[in-house]
Amino acid sequence: MWALPPEGLGAPTAALPRPMAIGRVELSDGTSVPGFLCEPAAVEGARDITEFGGRHAYTAQPRQ
Repeated sequence: MWALPPEGLGAPTAALPRPMAIGRVELSDGTSVPGFLCEPAAVEGARDITEFGGRHAYTAQPRQ
């Protein structure tokens, strides 16, 4: 997680490659904050990795 002042959001947002986007993300404690998202079309048919607890834990798994 990164902290970014609101005035610093313009440049990174303008430089985001597709399919990344900025939107509201709900954290495990129920709060909602701005965060990085992926456009829905980019995840069509993709595997849900929620059970792993995040991308780092998923990529650490041995491939079958």
